[in-house]
Amino acid sequence: KMHSILLLGFLGLVALAMGFQPTHLPLAPTTGRAACARCASLPTMAAFSKGLDASRPVAASKFVAGSAVPARKRALAGPPKMAASGTGVVVRTASLRVVASSIAAVATWLLVHSAGCGVVVASSIVGLAAGFGLPTPLATAAFCGSFCGMSSAVVAPGAVEAGVLGAGAGSILSALDATNARFLRGYGGRLGAAATLSALVSIAATPSLRRAGLLYQPELAAAAASTASRPATAIAVLATVLGAAVMRGWARGVPRMQGLLKMEAELLDQLVARTTNPVFSASLIGLMAGLGLGSTRPTLAAAAFAGAFVAMSPPDKLGGFRALLVAAAFAGLAQVGLTGIGVGAGGKLGAAAVLGVFATRQLRAAKKKATETIVRATQTLRRE
Repeated sequence: KMHSILLLGFLGLVALAMGFQPTHLPLAPTTGRAACARCASLPTMAAFSKGLDASRPVAASKFVAGSAVPARKRALAGPPKMAASGTGVVVRTASLRVVASSIAAVATWLLVHSAGCGVVVASSIVGLAAGFGLPTPLATAAFCGSFCGMSSAVVAPGAVEAGVLGAGAGSILSALDATNARFLRGYGGRLGAAATLSALVSIAATPSLRRAGLLYQPELAAAAASTASRPATAIAVLATVLGAAVMRGWARGVPRMQGLLKMEAELLDQLVARTTNPVFSASLIGLMAGLGLGSTRPTLAAAAFAGAFVAMSPPDKLGGFRALLVAAAFAGLAQVGLTGIGVGAGGKLGAAAVLGVFATRQLRAAKKKATETIVRATQTLRRE
């Protein structure tokens, strides 16, 4: 009964958040529809996506006839975003994010330990529900919490412990978003990194787990880096790259298929936005990988899930498709490097994705700097 109550609680949070979103606020400027007075006074959703303190009103001219936005750009806007203005709303949003993360962690833990789902499938189910039904701030927090629910039974022996880890991850995520720099904002895997940090803090604060060596086990790290494991590492890297490629293909391909569906335009736009946002898309890739490989090759399913996290990075962070594949390959290697760290902690796939994105960005920066140096040297030689 308690399990059913907790699962219903998560679904209730989805319904609550959907009710919290003003129904008259469109996802994007609509074609042929004049502005209403209430819409003109609300803060822009684009501004909110950059910061919870957005307070600039929407210009009425944005909603006049003929101001249609291309379907692909509307789809990339993601699920509905919660309107925000004032400190009270910011505090309420942060509190809701912590609650969402905690409930999602419990739901994921129950799916794994009570329903018998694999960790990738369980996290994906929670992510699909959150990505489809929750506004972006709550969806990302719930997805973050689901990674805490992926922790082993040693790190999270019960649903309560999983909920505490989820609350910690939600608090870390809210704290990161509260900073002016928005630390690691736009890095794929950032949510998993927050979950991993929460689990590491829990392990460090628990004497029995600390004495068991869960913070770092050099034997596991050495085995993962050994020559015998290189074929498995190569396959995991390929699975990570494939997961990233499929994720990018889904997010970009579905909006282009809108013309094939005979639905009312605004409803179709919302459906596409809800099913192509990063949380839903990554969860869908994880579900497919978990159902297809989870029972026979769980490591490959996890690697594909990590690749989907890499693809959650926006183009301004990674660039084109080639850079995405490079970042996914780095993330696959990072999974091997993180093997002995935080044994049993959830979210390590996301942490590997962050390292992959970071390595790719550093590589691009070094390449750009080298190119500029060569150009300057060439120009100097020509002048001489």
